[in-house]
Amino acid sequence: MKKKIMFLESRYDSFYGAQKSMLKLIQSLDKNNFDYKVVTTEHGKLKSGLEENNIQVDIVKLGKRANVFGGKALEYSIIGKMFVAFQILFYNLKMIRYIEKNNVDIVYVNDLRALLYSVLATKILKKKNVWYIRSDVPNSKLTEVGLKFSDNIITIAQGVLRYLPQEKIEKYNHKITNIYTGFDFDQYKIFDKNESKIRLGILENKFVIGYLGSINERKGLDILVDSFIELNNNPSNIELLVVGDVSPGHESYWDMQLGKIEKANVSFKNIPFCKEVSRAYSAMDIFVLPSRSEGLPRVVIEAMGHQLPVIATEVGGASEIIESGNLGLLIKKDSIDELISGLTTLINSSDMRKRIGINAKSNVTEKFSKKDFQEKINNFFNLI
Repeated sequence: MKKKIMFLESRYDSFYGAQKSMLKLIQSLDKNNFDYKVVTTEHGKLKSGLEENNIQVDIVKLGKRANVFGGKALEYSIIGKMFVAFQILFYNLKMIRYIEKNNVDIVYVNDLRALLYSVLATKILKKKNVWYIRSDVPNSKLTEVGLKFSDNIITIAQGVLRYLPQEKIEKYNHKITNIYTGFDFDQYKIFDKNESKIRLGILENKFVIGYLGSINERKGLDILVDSFIELNNNPSNIELLVVGDVSPGHESYWDMQLGKIEKANVSFKNIPFCKEVSRAYSAMDIFVLPSRSEGLPRVVIEAMGHQLPVIATEVGGASEIIESGNLGLLIKKDSIDELISGLTTLINSSDMRKRIGINAKSNVTEKFSKKDFQEKINNFFNLI
């Protein structure tokens, strides 16, 4: 008899790294052994993105006060926060009905928020839950709740636990399994660089520093913008390309960055996230991920799969991808000086960029194979 897994995703209006990794997980399930349901809290980019991949999404609505992001709930009064707690409690009651109606065996949550939306329901119904930790978790009381009340935990990279005391990791180690996401590298194409630049509206003689992903403070776009502006203090022919959309609740943050760019009068282009990521990567000369927190950043692996030299902050599992200087450059979080130094080094050495790009592609295609991921994820759910 097939096991039925319910995938619960809280970020209904996002379809980036975490959501795309969940998509790959669903697509990797052995259909002879598993069935599934996907649930989120509202209509948005998640539903659209998954349904374009022939995966149906059910909407179980969460109260509007609780269904906010970007720290908005923290700005509420005490009464407002109590109302949020009530809405999350009520959502758990909805989950009880949904789980029973759909004969769900396992509840998978893509983040800690989704765990809170369903943990009471799973305990009452005595269903197994799985918390997939996809980014750095702080040593907080909320993290402790997640570690304690999860039946099983998958880490997308070992580095996501770096801020937890060793004794805490050892305490919960029996329920933690590390599984690297797999990638279908055959789908990536490397197009002609000049042609790709022209298609995106960039002059072909421009040297392009690129970023692809969601736009929010956690991703550290302010560090990239400040570093790029500093680089442009000297005459240069570089352009900053940001491919992505603003995360809900972070509009004012991005407006601030755009204001700095406009004031500095530097060469800059922002285009919405596009499905043809290969065209975007092909237009870049260097890829930068300046995040303050990450899991196993899929855009770093994608960029390396497109033979790009990458500069990334040493957070989450970045050091498990870029294991040496031959594969890319790692810098400290929030370090403008280190980012400028890394960019300057790569800009001034075409041989270094080419060598790193070749090494990077070879390494990631071997380490993050789709086949290995499929085997490990199916074995994991079979044993629950």
